[in-house]
Parts: sequence; C-alpha cells; structure tokens
Amino acid sequence: MSNIEKYTGSDIGEFIGYIHKGGKVKSFDEDIYLINIHVAGLYYIEDIDEILSDMKIGDILKLSREKCNRYDSYAILIKYNNKKVGYVPKNKNLVLANLMDGGKELYGVITSLSEPFENYKSIKCDVFLKD
Repeated sequence: MSNIEKYTGSDIGEFIGYIHKGGKVKSFDEDIYLINIHVAGLYYIEDIDEILSDMKIGDILKLSREKCNRYDSYAILIKYNNKKVGYVPKNKNLVLANLMDGGKELYGVITSLSEPFENYKSIKCDVFLKD
C-alpha cells in the first residue's frame, strides 16, 4: 500500500521536487507495527498480580519516555490504566526512544501474559507507531 498521493515517479530527486511543488503525502491508514517486546521489570512492581488479573490480550499499554531515569537515559515506561507495569527492555529501547523524542506517539497492544500469582510473570506486547 502506497502512502503517496498522485505521485508516479520512481526517483528520489523527482519525489523531493514533487513535494517541493506542493505535492501531498497522506498518512498511513493504519498504525505502523514496529516490534514485539516483553515488558521488563515486572518483579519490581508491588501490585503486579492485581494488575495482571485486570489485563487481557488486546488491551492497550501506554508508553512514555523517562529521560531522567538514572539507570537508562533511553528508558520508556509502560503503564496499564495509569499503573506502572515496567519498561521497554534496555536492549530494545534506543530506536523507540529516538522516535518518541522526535515527537512520535508509540503504544503497546498486549499479545500474551502470564496468569496472576504465577511464579514466572510475563507480559508481551506489540509496539505500534501512531501515524
């Protein structure tokens, strides 16, 4: 699916000229899938079992930058219903943090989760870019 309206050329220089002359680029019809991650830091959340019992696959997770995090300057906090559930893993957050710092809105959609009160706690989500 193309997101370019009325442009039929194939050269980047032509495309830049098209934009410069007032050509329009329309938004994507759907949000853009970026990556699937596991939520890090669940074991540090005191009421995680209660939060897990409220969650279901398909629920939305809010992602927000935490630039002043003393452990990771690229930290991205993950919340469910305004309750902290963890972070984007440090080894996956650099590109996502740069997108967010550039003004892009990201969010997560739960794809799997462990049962509440299990010893092993897990939340996985797909991360999307809202266009």
